[in-house]
Amino acid sequence: MELLRIFVSILPVLGPLVLLVIFRMSAKKGMTISMILMMILALVVWQVSFDVIFASFAIGIHKSATIILILLGALTLVNTLKNTKAIVRINEGFESISNDKRILAVIIAFLFGALIEGASGFGTPAAITGPLLVGMGFDPLSAVVVALVADSTPVSFGAVGTPFAVGLGNLDVDLNLIASNVTFIDLFSGVFIPLMVVIMFVIMNKEYKKNRIRSILEILPWSLFVGVTYVLIAYGTASFIGYEFVSIITPIITLLIVTITTKYGFLVPKKEEIIKSETSDMSLFKAWSPYLIVVVLLLVSRIVTPIHDFLLSVDFLSLSNVFNTSLSSSFAVLYSPGTVLIIASIFASIYQKRSLKEFKVAIMDTKKVIIGAGLALIPTLIMVTIYTNSQFNSLDLESMPTYFANNLGIIFGDMWPLASPFLGMLGSFVSGSATVSNLTFGNVQYSIANQIGLNSNIIIAEQAIGAATGNMICVHNVVAASSVVGLDNKEGVIIKKTIIPALIYSTLVAIVAYIMLF
Repeated sequence: MELLRIFVSILPVLGPLVLLVIFRMSAKKGMTISMILMMILALVVWQVSFDVIFASFAIGIHKSATIILILLGALTLVNTLKNTKAIVRINEGFESISNDKRILAVIIAFLFGALIEGASGFGTPAAITGPLLVGMGFDPLSAVVVALVADSTPVSFGAVGTPFAVGLGNLDVDLNLIASNVTFIDLFSGVFIPLMVVIMFVIMNKEYKKNRIRSILEILPWSLFVGVTYVLIAYGTASFIGYEFVSIITPIITLLIVTITTKYGFLVPKKEEIIKSETSDMSLFKAWSPYLIVVVLLLVSRIVTPIHDFLLSVDFLSLSNVFNTSLSSSFAVLYSPGTVLIIASIFASIYQKRSLKEFKVAIMDTKKVIIGAGLALIPTLIMVTIYTNSQFNSLDLESMPTYFANNLGIIFGDMWPLASPFLGMLGSFVSGSATVSNLTFGNVQYSIANQIGLNSNIIIAEQAIGAATGNMICVHNVVAASSVVGLDNKEGVIIKKTIIPALIYSTLVAIVAYIMLF
């Protein structure tokens, strides 16, 4: 029975990896099978009640709706900007910085994506930067992979520090000290994320097939410059200002430094690839204004307390005590990044074309994509919800994720620092959220660290970075990012590619933390 429980507790990890990556099933099919297995095994092995199963089913659908709204907003904004031709001017703006796609991949996916992550979180960055990359001439598959890999290091402090404030706020630790540890570890691990973005892009594109090594080496100094700049600013912000501001201050300053230095050719390879694109007479400010609206509205809604509280109070779509259980699910629709993106889309249509026609056409064009994404997201979120609610059982067992984590702690013992970031990564892989991973495993990591006499501040820092790393591979982020660029049934292929940088990043984190501890 013990072995069976261990198997059930790792099903949400094994299921997607086996079905999507090895058997190459679509997320719709693979996650539906995983969901059904989870339902049956939760009932039989964990003896979760039917009421909790049904409630989790309803909540899973409800949570899917919150993600679908973000997808709807991201896709509508991109389509609106295509219809107004603003995307053409945005492309011209990027080309004025550099014509090298390797450089643009880092600037758009990593730096601009980090700014969106800091303001929003919830998987929004990849859904926004992916289509921008496609608009620059990137093929959809490489655009998605690059966007997902880039949205990792910034996630540790995403959405104005939410993974810390909410995910780790219940622990008896100094969050600013944890933040300093996170950014210190990233000095030797997260610093390589821009380089990983470049490597993944070069490997996936046929144009570099004959000289891949040279194409990577010649951009190596510039990539490391971006990484060093980002992590040093993050470390300084975390150490002297506070964890809440890392995700905002760091990308803004880094973006300014990198944009200016790149434009003047600092560390930029001499030979650049020429990108041919249309031209537009729209001003750059006018073209970018919808994204400016997005960033400003997201920041105001999250930093200005009265507005923040009001938006969260409008929760008529939330669920509570579902099927007479204690389970609930919030959906503050006005607080959602999706709502902000739709507002920006309406603004773009009116400001750039003085008409709502472009917006109406854009939102109608999202139908097929949204339906397809929903069919993959719903079984995924149902499975995750049953998994996380499994502590409500008649056997008085721990929840499945806690059971899994505690067994890992027993297996690794004093070597736990080498496993810690991987647990955080698995938490995000399953749940799709660094915040949820921290909520789920933060207490477990803290307990294991204290039991074996390790510095809990460093172990929790590993958890936070691992949770951020999991964003590269989590199923519903992959579904969301691939949907907005028009990729169907490629989720397994994408995860197979993004899992390599995810494992490398977590391994570097584990090694650095181990050295710090011993």
